[in-house]
Amino acid sequence: MKNLKTILIGVFTITSITLSAQNQQNNRNHNTVSKKTEAKNDKRTITVTQPSRNEAKKINTSQIKYRKDKPEVVAVRSTNKPKMDVINYNNKNYYYDSGNYYRRYNNNYVKIAPPSGLRVKVLPQGYISISINNRKYFYFEGVYYSPSNNGYIIETPPVGTIVYALPADYEKVEINGEIYYEYNGILYERIRYNGERAYEVVGYLD
Repeated sequence: MKNLKTILIGVFTITSITLSAQNQQNNRNHNTVSKKTEAKNDKRTITVTQPSRNEAKKINTSQIKYRKDKPEVVAVRSTNKPKMDVINYNNKNYYYDSGNYYRRYNNNYVKIAPPSGLRVKVLPQGYISISINNRKYFYFEGVYYSPSNNGYIIETPPVGTIVYALPADYEKVEINGEIYYEYNGILYERIRYNGERAYEVVGYLD
């Protein structure tokens, strides 16, 4: 995601974007990756027992070409909404509501991707559990959380992590003629997983 390299067109009130659950899962294994549905709460769990790759692509932003001709219009939230939670991190205030993060600009709240290291007390509703290299993460709208001190800390996922959907404001990029998908500095490659579309973490932007 290009941090605030966007055009603000007016101010409008947004509602939380919730990506709908995908089709009923296929129980067949795919290579070393397996997934299951937690019957208790119907959340999907992805378990990667052996990542398909160990080495991450590290790409300088000067090497990528964004496929969109025009800057993306960011979501702006007006100040007449109920009070949001305020999280202070590195002497900056972040505003949090329903799994979405905002910074304040010109008396309005602009949706952003949160930085690694920021902590929250509870996970957003609708998260997906991911287990990779014997570590557990929780994923929601492009953000990865891990348990930490009676709460959860935002972390960068390791290469090989697989998710089913990206946030609506991801960027489609071209690197040396190959197409990837980028959000918050994380590069994804689109793959097929048990007959479904999925995205695998393959690298990071410097």
